[in-house]
Amino acid sequence: MLKEIQVLDDVFISELHCIYLRDISAVVVSDLHLGFEEEMNLHGLFLPKLQRDHVEAMIDRIIERYNPEKLIINGDFKHEFSKNLPQEWDDITHFINRYEKQLKLHFIRGNHDNYLITILKRKNIEITETFENDRYYIYHGDRDQKFRKITILGHEHPSLVLRDRVGGMFKIPAFVFNEESKILITPAMSFFSSGTDVAQSLLSEEHFTPVLRHTDSSKFRVYGVTEEFGLVDFGYLRDLQANRQ
Repeated sequence: MLKEIQVLDDVFISELHCIYLRDISAVVVSDLHLGFEEEMNLHGLFLPKLQRDHVEAMIDRIIERYNPEKLIINGDFKHEFSKNLPQEWDDITHFINRYEKQLKLHFIRGNHDNYLITILKRKNIEITETFENDRYYIYHGDRDQKFRKITILGHEHPSLVLRDRVGGMFKIPAFVFNEESKILITPAMSFFSSGTDVAQSLLSEEHFTPVLRHTDSSKFRVYGVTEEFGLVDFGYLRDLQANRQ
């Protein structure tokens, strides 16, 4: 199993749905969507509460492997846009209590995080629009905040749809990386996120990430995340599109 791939100096993508930045001892994750089950319950779809356990199990494995000093949560830590649901209060408080003594937690605002600050204030934690240093520029991606340095985004929930000869379909989460623009997009960590097929959305400009309009989407390379093989390099989007035609 291929557990990680180095895409730039000190920048590793991991089958644990994270990016490890070795030079600053940080891990970047995005789109955890804690509280998703309660939001669905309110709309009549009753789901078992799996999200928090899934996310925390993944974070535990990340800590065991990389032992980072910082955990950068790049947006959509919670799910409900318009308020804080009781499950979100419980799940977020549980998460912070579990990790705040092991890691420096850095929260970046996503479009689902409108009311997250209310919960974070109880723990004296701030939320910011970006994380930036001399080498990295990290923001969620729901707004066009340009790209520079090594830009790391979430928001898109990238995935890749694989089709067999008899019409069967299988969707896997994916990282997408544009070496020319130095833009790297993380897959969602959410258990319930099926993701957006980047072979269609990025090339047709049906994507959700405004800054990508300023890039050549065909030059994005797709790295799928599979349970059986770990990371799989599927090559460039332009080649994937050609093979589908």
